[in-house]
Amino acid sequence: MLPVEEMPRTIALREHVVRSSSAARETVLKGAAANSLTWSAWRTAAFPASRRSIALNYAAGASLVILGLALYYVSPFHQRFFSGVGYAALGWVAAAYLVLLPLFYATFPDDYTVKCRLFWRAIAKLPRRRPSAQEAVALRAVLVKAFFLPLMLNWLVLHVISIYETRQTFGTASALAGGYAILLSFLILLDVLVFTVGYGVEHPRLGNEIRSVEPTLLGWIAALACYPPFFLITLQALIWPSEDHPAIANPWVQAGLFAIMLLLMGIYTWASAALGLKASNLTHRGVVQSGPYAWVRHPAYVAKNLFWWCGMLPWILTAAATDRTALVAGIVGMLGCNGIYCLRAWTEERHLGADPAYQEYRRRTPWWFIPGVW
Repeated sequence: MLPVEEMPRTIALREHVVRSSSAARETVLKGAAANSLTWSAWRTAAFPASRRSIALNYAAGASLVILGLALYYVSPFHQRFFSGVGYAALGWVAAAYLVLLPLFYATFPDDYTVKCRLFWRAIAKLPRRRPSAQEAVALRAVLVKAFFLPLMLNWLVLHVISIYETRQTFGTASALAGGYAILLSFLILLDVLVFTVGYGVEHPRLGNEIRSVEPTLLGWIAALACYPPFFLITLQALIWPSEDHPAIANPWVQAGLFAIMLLLMGIYTWASAALGLKASNLTHRGVVQSGPYAWVRHPAYVAKNLFWWCGMLPWILTAAATDRTALVAGIVGMLGCNGIYCLRAWTEERHLGADPAYQEYRRRTPWWFIPGVW
């Protein structure tokens, strides 16, 4: 037993320990509660949608994915254009969409109507009334994505295969031609990747929401004329002597030509990278003023067309010496292709020009294609 004179001190010590333990326990509980509130607040902010809203959005989005996939598998054009690997990639991407869509739609507040629901609402009420402005944008946006996203996926797969096959046969080809082919495919791959993501993902938090879509038939014709299957019609109407891999006997001249073409394709890919998540045709998703867009308003178009002129140079030299008629026809055909891209730029200017932000950008960047010239 403790001495009598020690007992008060011991009791006081025990009471201090109990009070300290209680205070520590209370601090821990408060911290846990604060962390719980912080996590709850973050979860509510990150995933504000109700289950009902998620279910409705998922039903609308999943039905479009399934309907689109079915159409791609029965479409004669896609059967001819798509490779077996391209179809497989399309199926895997569609499956990933179906799995991830609930999580994606959980990030939208209930008062935000996603475009797939606006699409079906417009379709359901189409016999009774014209679509509203918001529904019209949704209708056209779904058509844009339905047309371009499968093309991008197929090209993405084909360029990955091209890089792999070129690397495998690199030893049997000249180092110059093989190196050029790999670099060119890599640049195009990056461009296609940017646009694939741009078509596949749209969210207000990402700053790439589709605000408007080209409203005129002329704008759609000008854009679609540059993509298959419509580009096949364009090629039939215009002679197309340009090649992505032109051959010139002199290795130094060919090396110089390859360097210029890679530079032009690099500018083209740089323009796509500058668009980032806003990359897509026929749409307005916000004004981009960085990268090459700081100097001209249509850098991708001028780079692509100059690339094609460079690819045409060996043919021009040969035709000039052998067949002047074919030379004139080829030049006229290429000029016609240039004209289509000028028309695309003009329709885009008309479409985007309705936005005051683009009007200000146009005042600061007056050149369409070449700084100080045009």
